[in-house]
Amino acid sequence: MNKLDYIKERLNEARLRDDLSKVVTDVDALIPQSETEFDEIQKFGLYPAERCQPFVTRQGTPFYQLDNMAMVPNGDTANYLKYGDYEFRQLEILYNMPRMDSAEAHFWLKDNLFQKCRVDARKKTEYKAKFRGMERADWKEIQVEWMKYCLMLKYRCNALFRKDLYACSGRLPVEDATKTRYASNLFWGAALVEQDGEKFYFGCNVLGKLLAQLRANNGKLDYKLPEDLHVFGEKII
Repeated sequence: MNKLDYIKERLNEARLRDDLSKVVTDVDALIPQSETEFDEIQKFGLYPAERCQPFVTRQGTPFYQLDNMAMVPNGDTANYLKYGDYEFRQLEILYNMPRMDSAEAHFWLKDNLFQKCRVDARKKTEYKAKFRGMERADWKEIQVEWMKYCLMLKYRCNALFRKDLYACSGRLPVEDATKTRYASNLFWGAALVEQDGEKFYFGCNVLGKLLAQLRANNGKLDYKLPEDLHVFGEKII
């Protein structure tokens, strides 16, 4: 089975399609029509494992700071992520803020998770449940553009992140989703698979591709966000 047929067969799996439909509007739009499309940000691909640099959300593991859930060490204020008057230790917090079209939701997130705290999985679930009806109707369409903004902020603020990013130059960063099970695992990341005796990472790997672009462009990514996107009721800085 060739690579394109493998991807199409996997994306016919009902469970995988159901998971992806929670993250994107059109699952079929993720299917590449040629191997050259593997490099497109929101297309599935099979990436040779020997050319990839995987990373996971576990402190002490290689390239840990590439992960959105990675924590800046407590007290390392030089590397805290700064947005306006706020400082926080984990990019995932800022990324989730404008998902809800509600200043009330943003202040709740600030009071429970923001600034120098880390993401508590239970609080994150509570946040989504409490304000579910306030999620932006266009979130699935703008989430990648907002991620670009967040990654540029992290690049600017966090020397630990920059060090890990350039340390894997020449390899494609991959958020390793091999041992995870959540709806977005194969959208933002990729899982290790074997195809015709070779090992590949299978997924969209959106985060990894954005990291590769960020590295190639020395911290810059082109993005476009809607005018009404806001944090705490104020336009994005």
